Amino acid sequence: MITKRRLQELVTKIDPSERLDPEAEEILLEIADEFIESVTQSACRLAKHRKSQTLDVKDVQLHLERNWNIRIPGYANDDIRTIRRVTVPNSHINKIAAVNTAKASNSTSSQNDAAQPSQDEPAGEKN
Repeated sequence: MITKRRLQELVTKIDPSERLDPEAEEILLEIADEFIESVTQSACRLAKHRKSQTLDVKDVQLHLERNWNIRIPGYANDDIRTIRRVTVPNSHINKIAAVNTAKASNSTSSQNDAAQPSQDEPAGEKN
């Protein structure tokens, strides 16, 4: 879908003195092809979902914005609201669980301390 020549032109625009290794060039071409194929398949599913036989820019746009956080210049659509999925790392979940466990342990200890008589006043004696 993207040619070696086009890829080299892109590299030259970034840095005219830079050259791509043939293996790196092949890997980049493969990744680009897989990305294009994946986006096209997902956009086609979106078009089918809206019961259309035609793939529109809004299908591609929706997939890119929602899944890759990529906006297509010149095709910004206010109708499509970007919803970012919040991913909470396991380390954070573990820390929250440890804090909650510590809170529960402290509140249980506090309740037990309040239920026990003080050392100054023996149990059963009242002034």
